[in-house]
Amino acid sequence: MDKQEFLLLIPGIIYGVAIVDLLKVGQHKRNYWELVFWGVMLLITIIKHWIDLYQKLDALVDNNLNFFLIIGQAMVYAQAANVITPSEKDSDTKAYFFSIRKVFFLIIVGSIVVNVILQFVVFDDHKLWLRITGVPLILACAFIDKIWLRSVIGFYLMVLALIMIFTNG
Repeated sequence: MDKQEFLLLIPGIIYGVAIVDLLKVGQHKRNYWELVFWGVMLLITIIKHWIDLYQKLDALVDNNLNFFLIIGQAMVYAQAANVITPSEKDSDTKAYFFSIRKVFFLIIVGSIVVNVILQFVVFDDHKLWLRITGVPLILACAFIDKIWLRSVIGFYLMVLALIMIFTNG
């Protein structure tokens, strides 16, 4: 195992723990669709970031700041996965989602901020306007309690995510 692979292992473990947490979202008898939807969105995001790390291995060994920022990004996503996953197996997932809604979306805003910092310090491989437009959209999900609004924003973000995944954008 060389130095780059070793450094990739730590964020990989953190992302792996987050993925395991997110897979527990589907273990309830009655799942609330928003909890499942945002869990799937987070799962797609985590997998995309994990795959992207492999292509950016050179940035990991450049300096410690890059490594800490990449680990910080993984930890923010792992925290979001932990928050959105109910700890009790047969809990009321609708009530659970509404109880964690603000915290979850604020953590997602935090992940966008970390990604912007990473973009300027480490990578510079995304369009900044996508990240900046994401902040008010996710803040709207956190502070405006309208299901239709979260649905429209979620659908919009899902379309953008799929475009980015399948066009390497």
